[in-house]
Amino acid sequence: MAATRLVLVRHGASRSTEIQIVGGHLGCCGLSVEGVFQSERLSRRWLRNPPFDKQFPYGGAYSSVMRRSQETAVIVLSSLGLSLNGSSCDLCEIHPGVTDAITWKEVSEKYQGADMLTDPSIPIALGGESWNQMSLRVVDFFSRIVYRHRGQTVIAFTHNGVIDATLERWLRGSPRGAGLGSDPTGITTWILETDGHGEFRPTLVSYNDFSHLDQSMRQTPSARAEKNSDDGGDVTISIMSNPQDKLIPRASARDHIPESKL
Repeated sequence: MAATRLVLVRHGASRSTEIQIVGGHLGCCGLSVEGVFQSERLSRRWLRNPPFDKQFPYGGAYSSVMRRSQETAVIVLSSLGLSLNGSSCDLCEIHPGVTDAITWKEVSEKYQGADMLTDPSIPIALGGESWNQMSLRVVDFFSRIVYRHRGQTVIAFTHNGVIDATLERWLRGSPRGAGLGSDPTGITTWILETDGHGEFRPTLVSYNDFSHLDQSMRQTPSARAEKNSDDGGDVTISIMSNPQDKLIPRASARDHIPESKL
C-alpha cells in the first residue's frame, strides 16, 4: 500500500477567544499575541526538526480560510522557506450560523444551542452546520488530499473540531464530550495507507504533541488541570490504529479542492 503522512496543526490562540466572541467566518480576528508566540515556538521547533523526511518528503501545506489558521501557517512555514499551496473552507471549524461574531454571553442568553452529544445531526444554530455535516466535509477533503500526496508529507493548519472529527471517523470512536481537545499549535500526525481502490487504512502516530510550548502557553481543560498537578507531562503521544482494523472507504463527493492563494 502507498501511504501519506498527514500532519494536522491546530491554529495558535485566537483573538476571538480572547475577547469572547464566536470566531466563524465573520468573527475570526486572527491570532492573539499569545497565538503569535505559540506559532513562533512551533516554527523554531520545525526549523530544527522538520515534520518531513526522506521516507515522506514534503508534499504541500493547506489551511482553513480562517485568519487564525492562515496566520499560524505563515509564521510556521516561513522559517522553512515554504508557503501554503492553498486554503479551503473544508478545513474550517463547524460553521456557527447566526451566532457568528456575537459574544458567547449573548449566545447563552438568546440561543438554544444544539446538543451534539445527544444528536450530532442537528445544526448547532440557524444557518449553521451539524457535527455530522462538518465531519463529512472534513474526511472528504482529507480523502482527496491523501490521494493527491501519496508517498509524501502534507500539513494542514486547521481547528480543534476538525482534528476531533478525524479521531471519530478514523478510530471509530467519539471524542465529543470525552474531554479531549488539542492545544493551540498542538500537532496530530496520521499515517494513511491507500490501496489504490478508493480505500485507506489510518494509523494515529501522535495526538496533540505540544512539546514546543511551556505549560503557561497551553489552553485546553486538560492543560489547566495539569498546571495544578505535580507531574504534568510535556506531550501526549500514542500510536493507534483503527481498532477494527478495517479499510475506511474513500468519501465520494466533490473532485475538486477549492483553493485560494493568500
